[in-house]
Amino acid sequence: MDRSRLRLADSVYERVKEMILDGRFGTETWIPIDILVSELAVSRQPVMDTMRRLSLEGFVSIVPQVGCRPRPYAAEDVQDFFVLFAEGEAQVAQIAAQRADARDLIELRLISQEIGALRKARLGDAERGRLYRDLNRRFHRSIRHASKSPVAAEIVEGMGDRSDFFVAQSGRFIFATRLKTAHDEHEALIAAIADRLPMRAAEVARAHILAIGERLRRVPAPAGVGGTKEAPGT
Repeated sequence: MDRSRLRLADSVYERVKEMILDGRFGTETWIPIDILVSELAVSRQPVMDTMRRLSLEGFVSIVPQVGCRPRPYAAEDVQDFFVLFAEGEAQVAQIAAQRADARDLIELRLISQEIGALRKARLGDAERGRLYRDLNRRFHRSIRHASKSPVAAEIVEGMGDRSDFFVAQSGRFIFATRLKTAHDEHEALIAAIADRLPMRAAEVARAHILAIGERLRRVPAPAGVGGTKEAPGT
């Protein structure tokens, strides 16, 4: 594959993946391939290549002769994932508390300030949740960078995408309704890293992630979520 085609394939992949992580398609909604082709102004091939790639990564299910949709997971599998993810983030935070430098702390504090401002903004839950998800990803990515452990950071980064996927597919406004608590937890995590307290950083990070899984388990999905829809444009 030449470089231009490779760049196109990566661009389509990133854009479609973001749509899924933003919750544009539910697990019982068939992804409209023809509409994506038109919206992205590309041929059908890179879109289908993206679906196959997302299928291998566990984000999409491909049903032959029917279509593609976000992959459904059992509630128990989701809870098991958050236990594993919590340990990954805890280990990264523990390392970051040992290795973070002044620039890392400045970056974390700046992002936390943006999250604090978002708490006061007059926005709907959907928009607030979308903006918080972007800031939250930047915050946790900065902690992974502060760990100075590329392999661990790369592994946990992929788990972060899966976490966003589960939140999006739940149909719940987890990010928006938990913003104040999450911001306070971020501040506690920054303090532990700044004070060089590895075990405290791990404890806060672990609890922060486990709380998301618990929230998904306890909060009922909003009315209207669910119900298989026909496969359009596949």
